[in-house]
Amino acid sequence: MEEIVSMADSTTTVDDIEGELFKIERIREVLVRRESELRYMMDDIQLCKEISRLKKELQKLIALPEKEKSNEEKQREEELVQQIHKLVETRDFLVDDVEFERLREREEDKEMAEFLQTKLSKSCLQKA
Repeated sequence: MEEIVSMADSTTTVDDIEGELFKIERIREVLVRRESELRYMMDDIQLCKEISRLKKELQKLIALPEKEKSNEEKQREEELVQQIHKLVETRDFLVDDVEFERLREREEDKEMAEFLQTKLSKSCLQKA
């Protein structure tokens, strides 16, 4: 009867493999979090750029004497105010989402630390 040979070399233990898999999983979680942070940052930058652009356009219209403004310019002024307001609200939601995400991640980290502490304590007791 032939013996089944593992892909792992003879010095690699199940604990080694589990430890490495755990490290890889943690790295993946960190990268996913970072990707999420970067996406939030990109969205924030885009919103800020658009708000800034609209504010500049609005300032030009506001600078015109009220008597000289056409109906189209007055209407555009209103539209700009509404668009800016909507974008500021969107950015507020984005900021709230980021804060919620950070709190959730902190809670996950705390749970993971507690889990690891428990696992390490049990592991030390078993070896003793």
